Amino acid sequence: MHDLSPISTGSIALDAVIGGGLPPACVTDVYGAAATGKTQFAFQNAVMTCNSIGSGTSEPAVVFIDCAGSFRPERVAEIAEKRDIEPTRVLELISAVNVRSVSDQIVASERLEREFNLSKCRLVIVDDVTANFTTEMNDPEQIMERQLLLSSYVRDLAYIANRKGASVLLTNAVRSRGEAGIGEATGEIISQHSLFRLYFSRTDRVRSAFVEQPIVARKSVNFEIEAKGIP
Repeated sequence: MHDLSPISTGSIALDAVIGGGLPPACVTDVYGAAATGKTQFAFQNAVMTCNSIGSGTSEPAVVFIDCAGSFRPERVAEIAEKRDIEPTRVLELISAVNVRSVSDQIVASERLEREFNLSKCRLVIVDDVTANFTTEMNDPEQIMERQLLLSSYVRDLAYIANRKGASVLLTNAVRSRGEAGIGEATGEIISQHSLFRLYFSRTDRVRSAFVEQPIVARKSVNFEIEAKGIP
């Protein structure tokens, strides 16, 4: 029987806008420009998820699929230490997988189904989910194929989340839409398979998180990033 209670993000402000923590059994999509706090949010959720696991297990609680070379164990350890959580234990419970192509990224996600030591993880993070797709398939003639492949990939992650009762956290970049301003890279594809969709932004030193999806939950909150993460 899966534990379907949300795990706190470790931030009172962000918990308040998404119902107490990352929702289990579904996908949460966080997108924004560089330096808005997306990866820091991912690190913090990895720490909090590991902290929720009992001492009797050695199987990974978090799978971090790193598409952009962003995983920093020293930063994860710092967040844990500043929160009085044993950093060594946290790092032991995180399985970081470096992927540098779309095919590698798909294979990494498929491992969640077939490898027993990864099958019981409670949180899957994909950071940055569209980086490989937009790099490899950027020719105008490939756009339709890319969108279909990305949709299939995220749909499969949503299926894994639902089947295992795990949370899936995706981070994504933004792109210019001309006069319409900026929007999520690859458009609305990911939103079709996500429960929560958060837009992270930054003006000077003030960072904000805005809940874009579901519409009924639309609200925003300002936050800071400290040594212990997002308070």
